[in-house]
Amino acid sequence: MLFSRRILLSFAVLALASGRTHAVSAVVIPPPPAAAVTVDGETIDLSRFIKPVDESAKFFSLDATLEVNGNSIHVTALYNTDPFITFGVTTTNFGPGPVAYSFLFGTPIVPGFYNNATSTGGVSFTNGASGTSTITNGGSYAPAYISGYGTVGLVPTNLGVDIGVGPVVSGPGIPFTVTTIDSFGPAGTVFAPTFYDNLEAIVSYTQSDIGSVASWSGAITLNAVVPEPTSMAMLGMGILMIGGSRVLRRRKA
Repeated sequence: MLFSRRILLSFAVLALASGRTHAVSAVVIPPPPAAAVTVDGETIDLSRFIKPVDESAKFFSLDATLEVNGNSIHVTALYNTDPFITFGVTTTNFGPGPVAYSFLFGTPIVPGFYNNATSTGGVSFTNGASGTSTITNGGSYAPAYISGYGTVGLVPTNLGVDIGVGPVVSGPGIPFTVTTIDSFGPAGTVFAPTFYDNLEAIVSYTQSDIGSVASWSGAITLNAVVPEPTSMAMLGMGILMIGGSRVLRRRKA
């Protein structure tokens, strides 16, 4: 259950992002893919809402609506083992706040060497009862709203495509009528070819004000190493040489 152990490791990351590690319990996550939400330190496994899209075992979808500590949450995601993760999150505060939210999306991917990653995302934020509502990031443990991770062994490695920093403010204005739209990214990074067999996306933020609504969307993608034309030509020559030697052996026989 290596994947489950990786997800539990990520739960710890989410708890740190919300600033309350003591509230995290050991949740057993069936393999794969997986999802979880942490609200003010309380972690809930969402993996039971994940369904295969077809019989290929390549695409999976997530669609879940729930209430946590009186706050309304709707989560969607599409997982592709090829690999990418797209996600959508909507949170509505029904308490005065602020409320700390962290969402984890994780999937096994085609094992192999990858050398670049990309991310994109954004939020639509409608003010609440006070007329001015704010979203802030998760602090030192989650310096950006959206992060991507690849797994090497059991250790999640930041892919370097974090996006979204600084407060998002909706208002001042008439309560429930002012909407601010913020886009983040796209961001991309190139790194030395690294072996990964798991991809994770994390969305983490703190939302203020009763009645405020934050709707997030985004994606994290890993791209495999593409052999250079010279390497492909050498590979082709090698295959031809092997095939030719087999033909000669058969003729001699």
